[in-house]
Amino acid sequence: MGTSMLKCFMEIINKLDSIVLIKRDQQINERRNIKNDADNTYMEIDERKNETVVPSNEAYELATSMMYSEWMLEIPEDIDSWIAVLCPEGKRCCVIAQDNKTKTVNKFGTTLNYYPSLFPYGCHASYNCPSHRKRTVLDCVYSFKLKKYYILDIIEWMGVPYSDFDAEFRFYFIQSKLSEIPGINEKSATNFYPFELAPRMVTRDLYQLILEKSQFFHDNIDLDGINFYYPESLYTPGESPLVLWLKPFMIPDVLQKPVNDHLVQLHRPPDYVNIFEYSQSLKKKNRRFKKKKNFTSNCDKMEIENLVEVEMDKDPVNDNAICMED
Repeated sequence: MGTSMLKCFMEIINKLDSIVLIKRDQQINERRNIKNDADNTYMEIDERKNETVVPSNEAYELATSMMYSEWMLEIPEDIDSWIAVLCPEGKRCCVIAQDNKTKTVNKFGTTLNYYPSLFPYGCHASYNCPSHRKRTVLDCVYSFKLKKYYILDIIEWMGVPYSDFDAEFRFYFIQSKLSEIPGINEKSATNFYPFELAPRMVTRDLYQLILEKSQFFHDNIDLDGINFYYPESLYTPGESPLVLWLKPFMIPDVLQKPVNDHLVQLHRPPDYVNIFEYSQSLKKKNRRFKKKKNFTSNCDKMEIENLVEVEMDKDPVNDNAICMED
């Protein structure tokens, strides 16, 4: 069988798998009497417009165990030794490779898409054996413009949890594993989306870089912000004081370090005063937004959460791409 015919055959199999999975989940939802409003719950990741799926217990547990950063309202004394991870504009999500398929779930555990990937257990391949007990789970940001995933962190690899390992080891481990997977950063029949490790470095090495450069991603994808990880921090659910977050325009005010002029101007609100007032204003707007949605909607709790999640694809402050702190 020729290479082109084989690729075509693999694409057909993957599409059929997605259709079967979606129909199966729809039938399960109907039996549970769960109404799935496609206008509110579906998110377009690519042209195929796959519908979202009500979360399974497993996906929900993984999504709700994701780690989030706090604003850097106070500067740690040893911040120069922390690990700075550059985050592009995009959608924060959890990627799960299991049973020879890969899926993306949002922070509520709702499945947004099915597709093949070259991660262990992520596609139909001779070296993969389907197993409900083994999976690979990654913390990612999806770039809508590039149709590409940037990996922030690792949660599980081939069924082994890495949440109890420190950040320094987790980052080294995932970088070494990515180097062992040829084609993981390219689109193919068995790897529908490219995956790449988000740029990272020790904070002391960041200062000169952000002064000289304004672009850190392909095709002029803007830098949304920077996550600062304490090197010995474990991967813990919810907000962690050992992962701190700054927008590019905040760096001169908070860290007292000069940055490229483009980064200072990037998404900086005209009324910006300091990080404390900015973070408080953002929290108030988010609370008002959710309260308004809860008041105007007669949906049940699950539908309200999905409705908020879709709306949160935009930054409540400037209507640009979703903020990582959300």
